[in-house]
Amino acid sequence: MRRTIIVLAALSLTLLGASSGSGASPQSLTISVSRPSVVFGSSVTLSGKASNHKVGEKVEVLAEPSGATSFSTLTSVDTTVGGQWTDVVKPTIETSYQAKWKSAKSSVATVKVRPLITLTLVNLSTGTFSTKVAAARSFAGKFVLVQRVSSTGITTLKKVTLDTSSSATFHVRLHHGRSRLRVVMPTSQTAPGYITGTSKVLTVHR
Repeated sequence: MRRTIIVLAALSLTLLGASSGSGASPQSLTISVSRPSVVFGSSVTLSGKASNHKVGEKVEVLAEPSGATSFSTLTSVDTTVGGQWTDVVKPTIETSYQAKWKSAKSSVATVKVRPLITLTLVNLSTGTFSTKVAAARSFAGKFVLVQRVSSTGITTLKKVTLDTSSSATFHVRLHHGRSRLRVVMPTSQTAPGYITGTSKVLTVHR
């Protein structure tokens, strides 16, 4: 009888240990982005949560810009209430982000970048305009499309090649009354590392 009790006690301890071990959750970390794409010079917020929901845990933020071959440490942040973490980043070219906490790594989140394109009226009487494309590299020799925007749709007026400063000056035949113009740089010209960029619509009256 005594031997039976000892055997049952030992079995109970074994089962309890197995139950405790199987109940332990592995460490995990999440990551998400506030928006999937930004215009060059703009920021995006990364956020996520550590699985232990604790405050003060160190989360390492890693980045791999387009053209790089591996991730490198960007910064580290502390978790807040519930294990939440956030970081504001400003990618200058398409960049993949990953977070690391202890032995856990998050999935990879990628933010695409559009070049910043400006359109400026130089001389109304001659229909002269200028445009500039800003990014982390030059777009010399690439082209942009000058388009007219109207209630009936979008019409491409001309193709303009950018100079060594990623800029160009061009002329457009303006109609009497209101004209709404924009400049677009297709992905065929922005890639690699950037997606299609579009200037704000410029409204002029003649």
